[in-house]
Amino acid sequence: MQGDEVYAVLERIGAERLHHANTVTTCCTFLEQGGLASRGFVEDRHLSQTAQLASDEIDKRYGIWHDVFLDHVDIHYRAGRVKGPNHYGPVLFMLNLDILLRLPTGSDVRVTKTNPVHWFNGQPEGDRWFQSPEELAANLAFGNFEKMLVIRTPSTMIPFPDKRAQIALDDPKKNVSCGEDAYSSASKRLMTAATAGNVKVVIAPHECRNDCTCVEKYACYAPAGMDLWFT
Repeated sequence: MQGDEVYAVLERIGAERLHHANTVTTCCTFLEQGGLASRGFVEDRHLSQTAQLASDEIDKRYGIWHDVFLDHVDIHYRAGRVKGPNHYGPVLFMLNLDILLRLPTGSDVRVTKTNPVHWFNGQPEGDRWFQSPEELAANLAFGNFEKMLVIRTPSTMIPFPDKRAQIALDDPKKNVSCGEDAYSSASKRLMTAATAGNVKVVIAPHECRNDCTCVEKYACYAPAGMDLWFT
């Protein structure tokens, strides 16, 4: 599908932004490179990214390793009520919906029907992907977390529009293993990476809902887990 076709569907259901969550290490690479990069882009160039053990091999198997994943909602809210922090990472890039109207020529925008971790060999493409804007419009409601945007561009990355990025960063109210506050440490690393990539970035604490349990869950993280996500 074309970016404008998916944009029209998302606008109709009330989506205002697109989101991508990841670890500090991976997001520093994005900032240094000037855009959201596919995992294949990062691997091909021997850059730094945190392994996603549950999905990396699946993404390679099903040919989406060089695509960029985006959500039309902030899934931290769902995870905060049910499972704790966003399991993709504490750094949330927030992009204006109109980025879909500014994709490079030759880009392809697809939307999954289910999370690819649930796909299986021999499954029809029509069971994995929406096949048309009309089918997407008939079946997508705001908050359908399994229905992810999967975008392939010629460069296999999506540049930050006008070299600007907006980040909501989790504040776990906890230190990383070196003794520094996790939020402060992560923010400094992200700012340094943005400077290296000539990206103007705005970083603010993630605004959690009253019923969010992420700080409680972060309190149970071992030092190695905190470092994996925040350093």
